Amino acid sequence: MSSQLIFHIVSKRKWRECFQEGIYRLKSEDDSEQGSEIECVSIKYLNQYLNQHFKGRKNLFILVIDISRLARKPNLTEDQELIHIDNEIRSEAILDKIRIDCGKEGQFDLNVFSS
Repeated sequence: MSSQLIFHIVSKRKWRECFQEGIYRLKSEDDSEQGSEIECVSIKYLNQYLNQHFKGRKNLFILVIDISRLARKPNLTEDQELIHIDNEIRSEAILDKIRIDCGKEGQFDLNVFSS
């Protein structure tokens, strides 16, 4: 895979609920300790993913995640759209948290370039 970065989209509210003590962990449906897989996307599919799953949403964060800093590495392929991370992401793997809103028509149009 050419880029070591992947992206996770989360609402501002959910970020506050799920990020504690330097660890981002999704809560399971029954609020048990064990979280669920964290769905991420490669740069190639970021706009498509945002428009498919978050159309019309505001107050979102894009978490920029460095794969090389994850405790457990996900299995990646060049054309894989979705990437799943088991249970948690430690703060050292989150390089940035970028706040975004959809445009007037409810769509996202990010200009993200990979090298």
